[in-house]
Amino acid sequence: MKTKFFLLTFLLLFARGCDFYSTSLWFFDNPTGETNPLYKLFGVGWTGLIIVNIIIVGLIIYAFYYYSFKYSTPKTKSTSNTLTDFVSELYFNEKGHFLKVFYRTPKNKKILLAHSGYVFVRVVIFISFIATIHNLCQFYNISFYNSFRNLVGRPLYVIYGLMLTSVFYFSYRLWQKEFESVKTNLNLDSKSQ
Repeated sequence: MKTKFFLLTFLLLFARGCDFYSTSLWFFDNPTGETNPLYKLFGVGWTGLIIVNIIIVGLIIYAFYYYSFKYSTPKTKSTSNTLTDFVSELYFNEKGHFLKVFYRTPKNKKILLAHSGYVFVRVVIFISFIATIHNLCQFYNISFYNSFRNLVGRPLYVIYGLMLTSVFYFSYRLWQKEFESVKTNLNLDSKSQ
């Protein structure tokens, strides 16, 4: 777990550095093309973007540290037969509340913290590399990327779509892994009795 923590933390910092480098190629000369909502909507400059990113990356690393070293899958006596009931029990201590995961703060905040660390370290690495590729292809006027841009119209929507999809993918992957672990442990416990 220690190796995975350091590897993913390094990849997170490297990916963010790549994104900053690729953004800086054009940000200083002509920041009007910058699509970051902090700049576009709130007028946050380069220094502000760096400070916000340091805070966000720091929080992600903390949550991932918690997941890697302090968290373990709860040893529940879950009777859940479905993944959605298991997730509902995990976050809200009772079945039938799965959809609340998407709009309500769970009762079990430590599980939310740990799961956020697992999910967001991976999502931010993935999206940072996607954003880097986007920036570099746009800056160096790569012809195949220009064709892609003409096809989709606004690559920003594709990037945000990939970000949202990756949040769901990594969440599902984590939930499935923990669900299988709990089911295996329950089967082992019942056989040993």
